Amino acid sequence: MVNYDRKKLCKTIYAPKTEPVLVIVDSCPYIVVEGEGSPLDEAYDESIELLYALSYTLKMGFKDESWYRGFVVSPLEGLWSAVEVENRDTWRWASMIAQPPFITEEIFTKVAERCSFSKGLSVKKARLEYIEDGLCVTMMHVGPYDLEDRSFAKMDQFCLENKLQRIDDTHREIYLSNPKKTESEHLKTVLRYRVERI
Repeated sequence: MVNYDRKKLCKTIYAPKTEPVLVIVDSCPYIVVEGEGSPLDEAYDESIELLYALSYTLKMGFKDESWYRGFVVSPLEGLWSAVEVENRDTWRWASMIAQPPFITEEIFTKVAERCSFSKGLSVKKARLEYIEDGLCVTMMHVGPYDLEDRSFAKMDQFCLENKLQRIDDTHREIYLSNPKKTESEHLKTVLRYRVERI
């Protein structure tokens, strides 16, 4: 049986072109950890560690269960809300990883308990949540995170030209590259925000 791979099944979401496009994002289960402050803070790193620990516990630790289906762990995603763009200490974020469709609240509880026991991590901040972004503008940003504003400017212009407006001040980033192993000019990050028609 072929492993479930959301990244391959949802190419319009995970592999958009480097110019803005309109997409519809259906509901999907995520494991989510929320926090606030700079992405350089320890709390943000801890959220990522926890998300991967939980995702790989589900992938590797329950293969003998009747409900289990093979899957590929999805990329890390982040939902960002900058109260003051220049002051990273005020940023609010929600780190998350999309999960396979078979996950339930009951299964998540089992995963969290096993992860906490085997890895010694506090899992209290993690939760399972179904998120449906609906109508969105998205594009692939290639380059340093600090230059994302150039891509957002393209997205904003696309909205103006197509009679769209943002629903709120949050945006989503999907990280397709490991910043520790990839030169900044080659980093690939999917940018997305929710919109409505005017």
